[in-house]
Amino acid sequence: MQQYFLNQKLEEKIYFDPLQSHHIKNVMRMKKGSVIKAVDPDEHSALYTIDYEDHQVIGKLKEMLPEEKSAIEIILLMALIKKDKWDFCIQKACECSAYTILPFVSERCVVQLDEKKEKKLIRWQKIASEACEQSKQNHLCEIKEPVFFSKALQVDADLKLIAYENADLQAHNLAAVLNNAQNVKRVAVMIGPEGGFSDHEIESALKSGFTCVSLGKSILRAETAAISALSMLKYHYEILGEVYGSNK
Repeated sequence: MQQYFLNQKLEEKIYFDPLQSHHIKNVMRMKKGSVIKAVDPDEHSALYTIDYEDHQVIGKLKEMLPEEKSAIEIILLMALIKKDKWDFCIQKACECSAYTILPFVSERCVVQLDEKKEKKLIRWQKIASEACEQSKQNHLCEIKEPVFFSKALQVDADLKLIAYENADLQAHNLAAVLNNAQNVKRVAVMIGPEGGFSDHEIESALKSGFTCVSLGKSILRAETAAISALSMLKYHYEILGEVYGSNK
């Protein structure tokens, strides 16, 4: 079933914007009576039947769906990496339930901020929207405007983690950190670029309240590390949370 995010409240009749209308009519070739899922800005969702009214694509309410708001907000602080890998990272991060993605530039980033960042941000948000729709999530992951490393450290979260591969600094076991963290509603995880973090950056992160964590013995590519970290957090808070009846 196809899903669309709306810029309007759910009502008996909804109107799809031009891009959504084109997708419904010309790409998906949906016929009158086809059923889709629509999600409003407050994360309420419902099933609608497609109809055509004076060449306008509309939806008629079929059934309201139960609320599915996230019990935990996972913020991915992700160092900018090369385009293809970055696009892939956004897509998979959204599929792994990233609530927000904050791109940042650190000392060893190959990719730097430039005057095209506004156009890039529009494209990144489009990738995120499509990934969230494809994975049938009620929350539309927001891609924030890129910032520098020092600004990213100021993220507001109950638990702040930074993945670090340097064997000279003993990283904490991620499972142990998560098990010891109580009443967490918002967790931020920071992933470095291809060249990793400098010692100075790690020191700054620790002073800002971050905890160094290990994602395992293998050295992972930046995009793989992001997906692995999000998958581990998703498992802990969603799967184990459901099993034990608590998201800590």
